[in-house]
Amino acid sequence: MGPQLLLLKSKKMKPKKVGNKEKIISLLRARLDNSGDASTLSGEYVNDDQLALLLGELEVFQLELEMQNDELSASYQLLETERAKFAGFFNRAPVGYFILDHLGLVEEANQTGADLLRISKRDILEKRFQSFIAPEMWELFYGFLHKMQINIGKQNCEIKLLIAGDLKIYTRMEGVAIVNPFTERLQYYITVIDISESRADQQKLIGTAKRLELTLKASGTGTWTMTVATNQVFLDEFSLYLFEINPWEFDGSTRSFISFIHPDDQHLVRQSLSDATHYGGDVEMEFRIVTKSGKTKIVSAKGQQINSAGADSYFAGIVMDITEKTRLIQEAQQRDSEQQRLILAATFKAQENERNKISNALHDSVCQILYGIRLNVQNIQHSQNLNAEFQNINQLLALAITETRELSYKLSPSVLRDYGFKEGIREMIQRLSTSGFKIKSSLDASADLLHPDLQLYVFRMIQELVNNCIKHANATIVKIIVCAEGEWVNVKVSDNGKGFQVGIDESLAKGSGVRSIKNRVFLLNGTMDIDTSKSGTQVIIKFKKDSPALGLSSYS
Repeated sequence: MGPQLLLLKSKKMKPKKVGNKEKIISLLRARLDNSGDASTLSGEYVNDDQLALLLGELEVFQLELEMQNDELSASYQLLETERAKFAGFFNRAPVGYFILDHLGLVEEANQTGADLLRISKRDILEKRFQSFIAPEMWELFYGFLHKMQINIGKQNCEIKLLIAGDLKIYTRMEGVAIVNPFTERLQYYITVIDISESRADQQKLIGTAKRLELTLKASGTGTWTMTVATNQVFLDEFSLYLFEINPWEFDGSTRSFISFIHPDDQHLVRQSLSDATHYGGDVEMEFRIVTKSGKTKIVSAKGQQINSAGADSYFAGIVMDITEKTRLIQEAQQRDSEQQRLILAATFKAQENERNKISNALHDSVCQILYGIRLNVQNIQHSQNLNAEFQNINQLLALAITETRELSYKLSPSVLRDYGFKEGIREMIQRLSTSGFKIKSSLDASADLLHPDLQLYVFRMIQELVNNCIKHANATIVKIIVCAEGEWVNVKVSDNGKGFQVGIDESLAKGSGVRSIKNRVFLLNGTMDIDTSKSGTQVIIKFKKDSPALGLSSYS
């Protein structure tokens, strides 16, 4: 039964009854003293019934007092338990707690705070907290106290403490100012956390970031980030400079970022970012940008996805202007190509020279010898009347002469040199056409006006393509079209054969004939498209009449 219940009962008791109780108790005391003096009893007498009633009420009062005492004991025990728990929590908290009065004297501190200051709790009480502040931080600390006075809510600052042994530690303080309801005096409740290690790490990080910034700046490199959840893009100062945009011109959205990219490359960038966002992985892309001044730059962007616990994943990377680098690479590639063309040109020229020598030797020497042998054999045949015996010899000599002339033609077609490109192709068609293999042609008259070396190149390519049709395609019809209009020459050779039995790339790698055609096209800085199927093959070669690699110009 609590004090409120006792108070309620006392209110319900009648005043007269309470007065009677007091009077009866007084008479009972006199009776117990055995005074026997009637004057002492004031003529009043307490009978047994009244005494029994009084004793019953006293027992009730005694029971109520015992219950109240038990409740008070339980409340006290609970209060002590809670106080011990609070004291343990207060002293063993991971941060230092301090209560300062309005002058900065320490009124209370926990054990963590005392350990932080390298001092006992007993020695820190009633000591000015300012004595632990580094002198250069006093102004900041007083400003911290002042902000707590004039502002409602928590205030914070970073203060350097100077403790025993001239040891300096960096701390983060948070606090509020509260008016004590009992003393009506201002008190400061402050928490102190040692941030020396984190500050040292932060300084290292700042130093590293600064060195990285200087390195990136020296190398012409900027940084970018993109949050996966929001697709927000951040460009650092150098990246904005690279794109030649002002900060207020870029709202951070992916759409705004892509708008600065060359229209022909926007799809590539959009697809790369979308794939990286949905499937993860690194970002690596090259694209062009068009600046406000109309200048086109080539930019390389690289990055990787960063996943951190409790935070949104994002992409972080670098962006570089590779315009000059790309130009140098292209120039180097162009020089390499020119060197390869010069080597090929020299090789083909040497081959043609050797072919001419061999062809001339076959035509002017071997063929003449064979003709002489045949004439002598014929004279012997007629003079000795040995027709039957020499018939086989004459046939073999005729075959040898034909084969020699054919070989001489293949090595160096004299018709091409003497009568022009069109006649050279017609001569080839006449030699190769049979009843089961037809060659049709459509030759532009201006083809004869091409430079002789260029005519020879085209002739050799057509010759090789037709030979492939005969050897490999099992074709029955071949069409040759040569068109020389304007500054371009177009050559088209098609057949109705069985097509390539292996892939085009494999054929280019293994077949010496096709590879030779490819080398000639490369030498002429032209293009070659091959379309093959089971119903036939079509090869289209295109190049300019003027070939800088060969030093050729239009010939007339």
